[in-house]
Amino acid sequence: MLTIKRCELDKAEKFRIDNALWDTTYTPEVYAQITYDNNAFLVKFTVWEKNPTREKTKNFEFVHEDSCVEFFANFTPETSDEYINFEYNANAVINFALRRDRYSVTELSEDDALCLEANSQINEDYWCVSFKIPFSFIKKCYPEFDISTCKYIKGNLYKCGDKTPQPHTLSAFIVGCENPDFHRPEYFQRINIE
Repeated sequence: MLTIKRCELDKAEKFRIDNALWDTTYTPEVYAQITYDNNAFLVKFTVWEKNPTREKTKNFEFVHEDSCVEFFANFTPETSDEYINFEYNANAVINFALRRDRYSVTELSEDDALCLEANSQINEDYWCVSFKIPFSFIKKCYPEFDISTCKYIKGNLYKCGDKTPQPHTLSAFIVGCENPDFHRPEYFQRINIE
């Protein structure tokens, strides 16, 4: 079981994204670190992958076609069936929305994207994407959210690249459907908050 604790981001637990799904054979080492402070969740993905595909340059493009990392989260699973799919390519370009599933979507705005303060770092052997999820933004989507009483969220973490030289789909928690689809909240798992 994964747990998010209050600490410095680089000291946070490493959540491995290593379940190869749907006949994936390309499995770069990937992990996410998540923590929080008084104002936001802090998220960092590290991907051991050279020359990541990063063709998308504008928010709300199909970044899952590039080298992409994703955090899908329902921040009030006891009272809501909606989740947010934070999807970033190696340019720190985002595609995201508030959803019930792949087809039931509430669009988010460019201002919402900017409040996440995402950045990326490309190195010779690996790349990173970091971003914030302000509690003020979460409360806009989930009015009942309160970090002081939040014991857990539900979600999953992914790595993909639909149109990369080696297409792949990886997850932290198994997604048990037959055809590729990350938008399956029935496979989300509990992520504790301490």
